[in-house]
Amino acid sequence: MNPTTALAMLRALCQQGLHADALVPAVLEALHALVPSSRNLFDWTDPQGQLLRYYIEGPIDVGLAQLYFDEFHNRRESEAMLPFHALRDRPAGVCGAEDLDSAGFYRSALYHEIWKPQGFHTRLEAVVRGRRGQLLGSLVLYRGPQDAAFTTADRQHLARALPLLAQALEGSAGRAAADADEPHVPAPDPPETLLLTLDGQACHASAGAMRLLLMADGGASRDSLSRPLQVLGGPLVSAVLARLRQAPAAAVVISHGNAAGRFVASGRLLQSVAGAAAAGLQAPLVQLSLQRHEPQRVALERALRSLPITPGQMAVCRALYQGQPQARIGQALGVAPSTVVDHVRKAYRALDLHSVLDLRNLLDARIARAAAPA
Repeated sequence: MNPTTALAMLRALCQQGLHADALVPAVLEALHALVPSSRNLFDWTDPQGQLLRYYIEGPIDVGLAQLYFDEFHNRRESEAMLPFHALRDRPAGVCGAEDLDSAGFYRSALYHEIWKPQGFHTRLEAVVRGRRGQLLGSLVLYRGPQDAAFTTADRQHLARALPLLAQALEGSAGRAAADADEPHVPAPDPPETLLLTLDGQACHASAGAMRLLLMADGGASRDSLSRPLQVLGGPLVSAVLARLRQAPAAAVVISHGNAAGRFVASGRLLQSVAGAAAAGLQAPLVQLSLQRHEPQRVALERALRSLPITPGQMAVCRALYQGQPQARIGQALGVAPSTVVDHVRKAYRALDLHSVLDLRNLLDARIARAAAPA
């Protein structure tokens, strides 16, 4: 995808009116088409540059996260880079990867104890500020040791995306979580699994389970990373375990919603109390499956990005999918009716479609395919 198209699609995503907790994961995903990277991260801060919470793609290593907060955050990291709270004095914009491209950084404890175990090697970091200059957070794109270095062009592309993200974050300030009636669909992240005892002792967790629990609990922060596993995820884990203690023979499904989406936990006992005792366990084992559901608007944007059409054609297809008549689409987009007709004709030809129903079926199939387990 060329950068102009990727930026236009990112702009469309930022204009969907999403709550920040649903917006940030979607924007980090869409950024890969604009600036390829291995993992992306966003830090929410207060105006003084203090870290409030963060979202990172991929698994969260709780041990590494706690080590960072305990040893490096605003302390030992200053041996290799500016401390985190220095964000309060930095202007909006992108800091280049060359700022850390030194032998000293690659010899530092920060690199060897925090970055390298997570596969991080180089990064682009952007300071995100609102229209009046207030600090909103920082955006970081990481690449691994086998990846090509970030370029000046990558830096420029990311700089063009910052105003879109800043405007969307400002627009979401004070916005309530998604309406209870808003459609949600399973996110493309695979279901995660936990293996617990009935009293909440963790025996095993799949790679992404902690990230889902933290999202369900309001986000990753120093405080949430320190909470016992059984109280993470809002009511999810504790409610499933309580229900299984009351009715051990039944499978339990609990749903919990917040601004980041809806989280579904299903649990069942793998062993009876007698079976656990025979195996030398103090409590029966519980298998817990976790799945996040995202707003359908996010899934629709992903499906539209996957189509071989132009941004203008994508805008018209989005409106058609949402049920808008062609006569009103031109007014909403600020284009002539003939332009709408031309976009529809070309999009249908590119996608081998013949009607709005065909378009709906195509997009619904792409949404379902993205949500299907691999």
